[in-house]
Amino acid sequence: MNVLRKIVNNYPLTVFFIAAYLLSWWSIPFADGGIIPHGPFLAAVIVLALTKGKAGLGELFRRMTSWPGGWYWFLIGPGLVIAYLLLAFVLNLLLGATISDTAHLRSFAPTLLGLLLLGGVWEEPGWTGYALPMLQERYANQPFGQLKATLLMGVFRAGWHLPLMISGAIPWYDVVFFSIAFQFLISWLFNRTGGNVLIVMLFHLTSNVIGGGIMIPLFSGADHARYYVLLIAMAWLLAVPLVWRNKWSMGLPYRV
Repeated sequence: MNVLRKIVNNYPLTVFFIAAYLLSWWSIPFADGGIIPHGPFLAAVIVLALTKGKAGLGELFRRMTSWPGGWYWFLIGPGLVIAYLLLAFVLNLLLGATISDTAHLRSFAPTLLGLLLLGGVWEEPGWTGYALPMLQERYANQPFGQLKATLLMGVFRAGWHLPLMISGAIPWYDVVFFSIAFQFLISWLFNRTGGNVLIVMLFHLTSNVIGGGIMIPLFSGADHARYYVLLIAMAWLLAVPLVWRNKWSMGLPYRV
């Protein structure tokens, strides 16, 4: 136990990322490529328990449940997602797309419950609550340090989704391009709210519910692929000005 604790204390981020992947990917052979979204959260709990004990765990759970500093963040977080989804939706229709499937809307309640319990929202206590502030702290004194931290976090987030791409659950351009844009928006929200994880969880939940649960399944074939590409482009269209306005610092840097 002492050896394990020493390794984790010396290489906390490395252990976290390895554990996050392993705890999420063990299900791949049994779930047709499906992964466990709670893996990053569990990895953060394990690493914090071994490195910072109750104080570290308490800080993580505080940021998962605390008020973000203004009620308007409960509108801004989901609003960013709804904005790029709706912009892409309108553009897709203007380009000739037709809504081909609405059957999924009739069974939306079970889908919502599934996303609440098993959706990507549970990634964020690990990615955003633990890894992102650690990376920001590591690169804090370097030029464009916050940008480097966000890009690296985006790469690890993208890599974590590779089994879903291989199994055909999501397209390759989601992993390569959307994951990075998604991370830019998350870093901006996290830093602007003073390190609030709850708003980021709400942001991710909105993406799963409105995007994956409602909007994306409305289209099929070429219309579906085009909508996916458009929503990624609109996500970047929102992310770049926000980051540029803050001189690539992703908002007000939050430090651990």
